[in-house]
Amino acid sequence: MSRTDVGLQLAEFAGNLIEQSGGMVDWDEDHTSGTAIVPPELAESLGQHEDVFPVRTAPGEDGLSLTLGGEFLDLASRTIRQFVPATAAFAVSDLPVRKTEFDKAVESSFGWQNARGKVLKGGIVDVSYHSWWFHAVLQSEDTWESLLTVTLNSKSKSPVRTGDLLNTATLSPASEFEVPADVTLQAAADVLQRETMQQAKPFLDRIDATLQRDRKRLRDYYQALQREAGTVSKRTKVVPSAEELQDKLRVVRLELQRKLSELEERYAISGVLRPIAMAEFRIPAVAIDVEIQRKAARRVFRLYWNAMLRQMEPVSCSRCHRTGWNFWFTNDDVEPYCSVCHEQDAS
Repeated sequence: MSRTDVGLQLAEFAGNLIEQSGGMVDWDEDHTSGTAIVPPELAESLGQHEDVFPVRTAPGEDGLSLTLGGEFLDLASRTIRQFVPATAAFAVSDLPVRKTEFDKAVESSFGWQNARGKVLKGGIVDVSYHSWWFHAVLQSEDTWESLLTVTLNSKSKSPVRTGDLLNTATLSPASEFEVPADVTLQAAADVLQRETMQQAKPFLDRIDATLQRDRKRLRDYYQALQREAGTVSKRTKVVPSAEELQDKLRVVRLELQRKLSELEERYAISGVLRPIAMAEFRIPAVAIDVEIQRKAARRVFRLYWNAMLRQMEPVSCSRCHRTGWNFWFTNDDVEPYCSVCHEQDAS
């Protein structure tokens, strides 16, 4: 990413932050500098002494410099905590909802591998979807971090790929939450923990490769010391006893173990996955009840046709919570298993 790209992204971010916090920015034509007009408390949060100050994407003696190397990120973080709410509720209206062909929608979307499914009924409902934003950090010799997001159906707890709902044209604010945030918090954390490990795989692979390299260097070095410790030098006037040689070898081995332990500690990876914001979106959907029969056991599942996506939403595996469209079911409890969990049980 070029310096210009970073500057434009910082300018866009700063503009949105100031406007959402009660101020405004009058940008120049190139959008790399401008003048901010803000309330006094917002000016103080951004480290400014006046409520009118210059904003630029290059370092400067006065005003707000939008650079990664200065104090802008710290000022922005403080301003976000003070002025930007971490939760919000919205409604998405004026979406057409298909009322018929429930059987066809289910049959064309799902596969019941070892059971029979029967559509019972369907009806239009408003469903609350929770969009979560998490800050993920992995720390070792180096640091990896990212901002991750997921949207879940608050009733099924399944993640749904709705895109950025905050940019929906028909969005309108709602007065309060219909579903408490803690209903979907753990499910969101589980999904984004897996996402963190997938996105951070190059970082984790690099740390592991460096660890293996340093292990090899240590072992090679101390193996050379062991060979030297176990060899009697011809220039030595007093020949060491077998016990003395063994003591020397033991000291080298213990020192190697200590160095390896220090290496493991040095490259150990700690992680933090912290929720930073959540928004609830009420979206019309079709709730479809489907009875699944596995041998003599029966169970009714509620599936959802999403009016925004205009398709069925996936189902979550009861064991690993990954979503999918093809499932196996247990004999007694009729619990849905994905193909991976089913193969693990069969093996």
